[in-house]
Amino acid sequence: MKVISNGSLHELLQAAENGPFMTAEIYSLTALGNVRVSCNWLYSSLNIEQGNGAEFLWQFNKIDDGHVALSPASSCISQTIFASVRDDIGYYLQVQAPYSADWIKAVGRDETIGLKMHDFTIAELTGFNGSLFTLDSAISSHQNHSGYRIRSIGTTFSKESQWYLKIKETLQADIAFSGSDHSLQGIKNQLSNASINLSDEALATLVKQLN
Repeated sequence: MKVISNGSLHELLQAAENGPFMTAEIYSLTALGNVRVSCNWLYSSLNIEQGNGAEFLWQFNKIDDGHVALSPASSCISQTIFASVRDDIGYYLQVQAPYSADWIKAVGRDETIGLKMHDFTIAELTGFNGSLFTLDSAISSHQNHSGYRIRSIGTTFSKESQWYLKIKETLQADIAFSGSDHSLQGIKNQLSNASINLSDEALATLVKQLN
C-alpha cells in the first residue's frame, strides 16, 4: 500500500500506475468556476459556465509521470471520451473533432496533456504544442449556452492558466490518499508557496466554490 498523507497530487501522480488514478474537479483561479463539457455545444467544448456551481468530475488517466488524458466522468455518450487539443480549430479543447463532430474515443498526440503541479493542488496544464491551457477572456455564446472556452495557447502562468484540482477520489486500490485541504488558510498557504497572488474577492469566491 502506498500512503500519501500530505495531500500532494504530484506525489499521487508519481505513485500511480498508468491508467485511471483519480477523479477531480478543475477550477480556474480566475474564480469564474469549474471546467465542464457542454455536450454538442461548439463540438462539445470544455468551458466554464459562470454561476453554474454543479459538480463536474474529470477522470484523470495517467500516461506517464508528467502526462495525463482527461475524460469527463459523465460522458456525453455511452463510451469514454477524451479532451482533445484541436490545432484544426484554434487549439480549443473539445471532446468532438471539428466539422465531422466525431467523438474522441482514443488517446493520441492531441489528447496527451502535460500536468505540472505547483504545490499540492494548483496545476499547470499544457497541450502537445507546449502551450498552457488558458481561459478565454471573452465569453462564447452559441444556441442556448454561453461559456468561457479553453485553448492551449498560453505562454505565461497567469491566473487564466492556473487551475485548482479538487480531488474527489482515488481510483487505484493500492494507494491511500489523505485528501486535500480546501480551507481558506490551506488555500492561502498553497498560493503563497506557488507565488500566486489573488485578490481578496477572488480568493473568497474560490473558497466558497470549493466548499
